[in-house]
Formats: sequence, structure tokens, C-alpha cells
Amino acid sequence: MVSWLITGASSGFGQAISIAALQAGHKVVGATRDISKAEKANPDFSNRGGIWVQLDPAQKDAYDQFAKVSREHDIDVLVNNAAYGLLGGVEDTSEEELRNQMEVNFYGPIRTVQACLPVMREKKFGHVVLISSGAGFIARPGRGPYSASKFAIEAIHESLAQEVEALGIKVLIVEPGVFRTAFATRCVTPAAHESTGGFSEPYKGTALDKMISMFKNPSAASPALVLRGSPEKASREIVKAVDNGHDYLRMLLGPDCIAAMDQKLGSLHSDLEATRAIAMSTDFNTNEET
Repeated sequence: MVSWLITGASSGFGQAISIAALQAGHKVVGATRDISKAEKANPDFSNRGGIWVQLDPAQKDAYDQFAKVSREHDIDVLVNNAAYGLLGGVEDTSEEELRNQMEVNFYGPIRTVQACLPVMREKKFGHVVLISSGAGFIARPGRGPYSASKFAIEAIHESLAQEVEALGIKVLIVEPGVFRTAFATRCVTPAAHESTGGFSEPYKGTALDKMISMFKNPSAASPALVLRGSPEKASREIVKAVDNGHDYLRMLLGPDCIAAMDQKLGSLHSDLEATRAIAMSTDFNTNEET
């Protein structure tokens, strides 16, 4: 039996992964900010043997708390799932709101990783799973703050994967597309523009307006994109990847995420070819002085 620690375990992907891991016969410790609410919303979790702990990765003392839980429960698998989305234009979002986004989505997961790695290193076995997003590799209008946090935390995990490979620890970055969770309804917009729909007047009718409106009114979006993915199916695949081992760093989930990755790769390749000659022309010539 493998011991899992999952942040944000009371809802969304955290909840689904918790149940999938329990169904697979594992011990699961679910981190939540409010145990009483979590118990009411997830009776199946405790009934199946899940253990709730009151932990918030965004708190400054989270390292000590997670380190203690990691040792007490001999954690083998850490799932960094807790996060939220800030939707807003670059010009409209305050520095404080940007810092709060990074505190939860970037610094929080780093604290939990640093707290759990010593236990994994000692036994030369462990898995670190980051629940990221398609926004972790492609930035859409209005998703700059959220994408910034996901680009950054993915970079840390990509580096980590290379650092801990020789220590018996594997890293998996999960990038879901649109799934049937409450994520979109819980997204926040810049406080200064709440009364005008989440963006300032000059951006009315632009791509920023369309993106924020889509998230606030998902029923108005394309039926093919709304609530398409099953968190339960995806979570079973995540647990299976950890149980059986995986030879990839990133797990894309959902046809829309595949389409986004294809678009991103196409854009990168286009830029590469457009600037290849420029890049190759910038070295010193052999007869030039440095």
C-alpha cells in the first residue's frame, strides 16, 4: 500500500484523485482548509478510510506542517492540486492580486515539495504529481496571471524531475483541459473592475472581454467545450500512471488540451523557422575580436 498526500482534496480533481487512489487500495491523506466542510462534502472519503488533515500550502508555516504530516504518514506520493484561477488583463490586475495568485499556485506547491522530499529521499522512492493546466504551456487573453503561475510552477517541476531522478523519485506534470469541475465558477477577476465585468472599459469587445465572459457564462460558450472531461476517468489514469510507472514528464488530458498543445508547438515551430537565420547570424566571426 502506497501513502498519498493530496492538497485541495475536498473538491474537483483533488477529490476525484483521492477517491481513485483509495479505490486502488492506497492510503490517502487529504489536505483541506476546513475539515468539517470537507467531511460533509465528501462522506465517501472517510468511509473508504481516507484521513483528513487541516493544511493550507499557501500559509507561510506550511513547510513545517507538511513536513510533520509527511513523516507521520510516511508519504510516498505528493499530489499538488490546490490552486485557483485569477482571470484578468495584464493592465487591469493589481500587483497584490498577482502576488496572491503566485502565493497559492507557485509558492504553495514549492513548500509542500520541499517538505515531502526528505522522506522520499531517505527511502529512495517517491512520486511528485503536479496538477497543472493547459494554461501551463499556452497563455490565452485574460489568463496571463493564472498562466504565469502555472508556467512558473511547471518550470520548477521540470527542473525537479531531473534533480531527483537519480534518487528514485519521479515527477509527473498533469495538464488537464476543460473538465467537469467547479474551477471556472470559482475563478476571480480584478477587484477594481468587478462592476464592469472584470475588465476596464478600453478592453470591451476585445479578446479579453470574450475570454472573461466565457468563463463567467460557460453556457454561452461552445457546447463542445463546456464541462467536457470526466475528472473520475482522468483521475484513474493519473493513479494508474503512478502505480505502473511512466516514461513521460507531462500527461495531457482532454482533446481540447491536445489541440492547444498542437497549436503551441505550431507557434513555436513557426517562430523557430522565422528567426533561425537571425539566430545563426549572431555569433562572432572567426576573424572578429571579442
